[in-house]
Parts: sequence; C-alpha cells; structure tokens
Amino acid sequence: MKKSKDELLISRLLAIIDNLPFEAWFKDNDGKYQVVNKYIEGDLELPRSEIEGKSDHELYPKHLADKYVGTDSEIIAGRLKGYYNSEYKDNVYEEFKMPCYDESGQLIGITGFSKEITQFVETQNALIESERSKSVLLSKLPGLAYRSQNDAELSMIYISEGCYKLTGYTSEELLNKQPSYYDLIPPDYRADLFEKWSKYIDLNLIIADEYPIITASGETKWVWEKSQEVYDSKQNVIATEGLIIDITERKLAETALRRSEERFRTMFEEAPLGMGIFDSVTGEAYEVNARLAEIIGRSIEEALMINWMKYSHPDDLEEYFKKLELLNSNKLTAFSMDKRYIKPDGSIVWVNVTVAPFKNEDYANTRHLCMVEDITERKQKQEEILYLSYYDQLTGLYNRRFYEEELKRLDTPRNLPITLVMADLNGLKLTNDAFGHTVGDQLLIKFAEIIKRVCRTDDIVARIGGDEFVILLPKTDSKDAEEIIERINHTISSERINHIVCSASFGFDTKRKVTEDIQKIFIYAEDQMYKHKLYESTTIRNETLEIIVKALYEKNEKEQAHCERVSQLCEKIGKALRMKTEDLSELRRAGLLHDIGLIGIDDNLLNKSGGLTISETESIMRHPEIGYQILRSMNQFTPIAEFILYHHERVDGQGYPRKLKGNEIPLQSKIISIADAYDAMTNERSYKKVYSKSEAIEEIRNNAGTQFDNSIAATFIEKVLKRA
Repeated sequence: MKKSKDELLISRLLAIIDNLPFEAWFKDNDGKYQVVNKYIEGDLELPRSEIEGKSDHELYPKHLADKYVGTDSEIIAGRLKGYYNSEYKDNVYEEFKMPCYDESGQLIGITGFSKEITQFVETQNALIESERSKSVLLSKLPGLAYRSQNDAELSMIYISEGCYKLTGYTSEELLNKQPSYYDLIPPDYRADLFEKWSKYIDLNLIIADEYPIITASGETKWVWEKSQEVYDSKQNVIATEGLIIDITERKLAETALRRSEERFRTMFEEAPLGMGIFDSVTGEAYEVNARLAEIIGRSIEEALMINWMKYSHPDDLEEYFKKLELLNSNKLTAFSMDKRYIKPDGSIVWVNVTVAPFKNEDYANTRHLCMVEDITERKQKQEEILYLSYYDQLTGLYNRRFYEEELKRLDTPRNLPITLVMADLNGLKLTNDAFGHTVGDQLLIKFAEIIKRVCRTDDIVARIGGDEFVILLPKTDSKDAEEIIERINHTISSERINHIVCSASFGFDTKRKVTEDIQKIFIYAEDQMYKHKLYESTTIRNETLEIIVKALYEKNEKEQAHCERVSQLCEKIGKALRMKTEDLSELRRAGLLHDIGLIGIDDNLLNKSGGLTISETESIMRHPEIGYQILRSMNQFTPIAEFILYHHERVDGQGYPRKLKGNEIPLQSKIISIADAYDAMTNERSYKKVYSKSEAIEEIRNNAGTQFDNSIAATFIEKVLKRA
C-alpha cells in the first residue's frame, strides 16, 4: 500500500531522529513522551512503544524525574537557556531543551537532546590538573623558565614566577614588554648573543650561554641560560624554550680567581661545589678541592694521580669530548652537562659539570676549570617522575603515553615487519563486581607478569586501558607473533587468582610495507581482538559464575541449602499462580541465584553470630545490587538480574535498594521475597531465631500488604504451605 506524503515525511523524520548521534525526544504539554529515538530506548532498556505516552515519573526514579520535569518548567518559563550539564548513571551529559510552538504560536510541548560527555569532562579536568602541576613544578625552579616566539625580537610568550626574584620585574611586565626581558641585556652583549643564537638555530644545537642583565633595581647580575628550539611536525622552528638562572656568584668567583691567587685558593678549597683544574688535552688533574674528591669517593691525593676519564661513566664520554673540543677551539666560552662518576665501590653518582677555560700567562688555552655539583638525589627524583610518566603504576608495564611515543620511534623501515598484538583480559568487570577490585587488580598484575615473562627483551608491552594491553613487536612477522600468543595462552591457562580463571582475548596485525599506516594496523588488531572476545567471553563468564557460586557456598556453608530451598519454593508459588513453563524456569533460576551478591560481602559478617550493627546491616543490604551487576553482564542471566535486584523491595515502599512499591516491583521479585523470608524464618540463621511453620505463616499474614504482596501471600499460605 502506497504511503501518503505525510506518512512518508513522518517516516523520514523518524529515520533522521534515530540516526542522530545522541538522545533526542519530544514531550507534549502534559510531559508525555511522544517521540523518542533509539538511544533513549537503549538507555531505558525499553522498546519505543513502552516509552511513548509515558511521563518521566513513569520511566525514571523519582529524583531524576523531578529533575527532568523541573528543567522542563525552567525552559518554558525562560529561566534556563542554552546548554547545561546533568548526571545520570555515573555519567555526565550535555543537555539542551527548547519549547515547541504550533503555527498559531501556541505551546505544544518541549523537545531536546542529550549527549554523553563524560570522557570529555574527565579529559578536561585532567588537562587542568596537568597544567596546574606543571605550573607548580616550574615555579620551584631556581631561576626562571620561559618560552619565546621565533620572531625577530624573540618575544616571550611564557615566563615562570621565578622572574621576579631574578630580575625584579613581574612576569606580566616582561610578557607585555614593559620592559622586554631582552631589554635587560646590556647593548654591547645583546647584538652578539642574538647573532650567535640565530646561528645555533640552524645547527639544531642546545644553547648554553652566560651574560649579564640589569635588574629593576639597577643591579648587574650574571645569568646562565640553557635553551633549545621547539619544532613543529614539519621540523620548522616555532619557539624556543629554556631556563635562566642566576650565576652571579660564580662569575664573581671566576673574576676573583684571575685577580688573586690567594682569594682563588680560599674559594677553591672551601667551595661547596667540587672544583678542579685539568689539562684540556690529556685530562691530567692539576688541582682538585676536597669536595670534588668527596664526590668521586677518593682522597685529594688519589684524585690528583688519576685521569678524570678513569672515573667517568663510559657512556658519557662521547658527549663530553665533543663539548670539550668546542671549548678548546673557542667555539664555546663554557659548557655544562649532566654526567655520571663511578666511585671505587662501583656506585654511581650523578653530577652537573660546568667547564670553563682556565687561562693565565703561563698556560693559555691548555687547562680548564671544572665545577661539579652532586645532583644524584635530584636525578633520582627526576627518574621517579619519569617512571610515573611512562609506567602503569599497578602492573609496572609501560603506559599508553610511552607506547605511543615508542610506536612513533620504532615505526621505521629498518624495524619492518612490525607486529601489533592487542590483548583484553576476560572477565575483569565480573571479577571486580564479585570479588572486589583488589582481586581484579591481582588478576591484572598476574596477567602483566605473564606477558612480560613470555615476551622478548626488546618487545614493548604496555597497559593502555583498564583491561587492555598492547604488545609492540619490531622485526617480527605474523608467524612469530602467533607463537608468542600461543605461549602466553599456554602459560595463563594454568594460573588462578582466588580460583578465578586467568584468560585473555588476542588480536594482531603486521605492517610489512613502509606505505602501510601503523594506526590502521592497530585498528585491525583491535577489531580482531574484539571478535575473539565476543566468541570467548560467554564461556569465560559462565566459568566465572560457577566459581562465584562455588566460592559463595564455601564461604557460607548454609547458603547453598538456603538457595536451593528458596528456588523450590519459588517454583511452587509460580505453579500455584499458573505461570508459564518458561517463566517458571527463570523464576526457579532466580531463586537459586538470589543471594549471589553475598559474594561481595565480608566473610566474617556473613558468619557472624549474634545481632548485626546498623553499619553491618547496611553492608549486607548491598548484596542485591552486587548480584544484579554480576548477572546483568551475562546475556543468559540478564532477564533474571532485575528480579534479584528487587527481591528485598516491599510493597509499602520501605524496602531496598530502590524503595519501589506496589506494582513497581516485578512479580518474580515479590515471589522471591516471600520465599526467601519464609525459609529464613524457618531455618537456622546466625542472627535470627527459628520460627515454627505456624509462626512463620502468622508472620507472613501480619506483613501482607506492607512487606509482602497480599495476593501472593495468600496463595503461598493456602496453596503451597497448607497443602505441603
């Protein structure tokens, strides 16, 4: 039958609404939903036919419904305009609503949309915290840190708070060029420095310079500046970053050295820094002070008898020789670098070494002055910060940041073929829900240990998400990758954490050609992993559920018998109510698993003799929600998860966890409630007295209409208990 134009238009509009990438709806003046798209169906887990025509109070918990109705009123009254954020199910949503009018201007309802922005908000907060941390770190530097543009004036775009102590000017004054930082450099130094820096930019070198500045008070200070160019993705210089510190005291000391041997000797011997005079070619030591001897772990006499190269770390020599060559050829006036010394006991000490020519009439250009600062503690702290920056704190594996940087570094022709392996730990959420995050963390740590142990030394193993791992295998083809995955699977198959099976789903792909995009390799490997996970997850969840049930019965030996009796009672009540066969099957299963959430409750509490405190009672009252979270993640148990969630609700609305009442409570939950209560009354419990059958019947009658459904209570007493 051919559709009319209006029908076609409505059909197309509905198709458009369904394909919007966010929740969209229209409510009439009575607050009833008239149009909703598929995302609202998914959020409410209801078909459109059961949503449309209902109000917020019929669909949502009261506190949320009140909130939604309230914002509707605010929008219509004009007190709320534009976008606003709201929270639902631990997620943040960006919402927008507006009133709708017909052609005559009459209000006909309200429409709106909602989009989840949880990740955006978390990322934004993380960025704010990151910038705050960087600001605090830079504010504690000795001197000032800066970033300048690559223009003719090297205009400053960032200056740290240390500038006031160094220059007497605030960062705002220098950034606004009132005055410019480079106005503080005396003119007879400024031109040479700018010319030199321009040359260094072309050479792609780290720049280290010393020069005087005139502070706000008119005082002359000498500063040491170390800077490096910042490049964009096309290797164009876009900025310069550096550190400027006050070295006035050192410059004065150097002047004093030239002017007076006696003054030099006093400063040299008593200086808090290690100091030495060495031959610029042979490395022979002419003078060393006590502090330098202490730093290298030798006496002054021993230090004078050995070449500095003997106690320098071999990995630092090449850089040091290059800088020393530039110094000896007058291409550098001085240089500074971090390096390592090796003490006689083999221990390593990190030092910052500043080297300058040591000239006089007798040996011009043949000796240099070396000033050494022990920075071991600072280096250790830097390494700790670096570790936190690149390593996952839980597993000790690399984190996503390090993986992404290594991927860029290794994505070169000489490393082909490169294979990416994605791994996803199965059953982590279920484990967390059932046994707590401590056991889930143990599962992650064990899996990380296995991967690290099985993989090769040069392989990069990283945890890039909650339960996701990636293995980067340079110079590795698909066949070798399959063997590595097989070894991992073989190893983890025998591992158990709290009886939980350790299992993972894998996917991989290999980049063989330079022209292939490594990100597409990642996406394909991830897709393969998810396909395997879909296939494997059901089996793993079933195994995990069996372990959860077994663990529950082991921690509370009476629980198994209780659950079996409740299941049998539920089936008898269902039959008395003439429920369908398939519904009876679900009811029987729900009765058997109704207390599965107790797995998340402390063992000592479950087996406690005597009365329970308020806090202990509240703890036990969490078990319906824990059971719901465990079962809803498994497709075959999803239908009964809600029955278990609400089996402690009361028809008078005084139950838990949602305080539902009357017909808001599913029939199956009401049946479980009365079966559970009867069995608890008539069998021994550590914190309650045992009722006789007649006493239990009387208790059920007394609570019918408040705790229990009247009709179900009557059926249970007359058709189940009295006929038994």
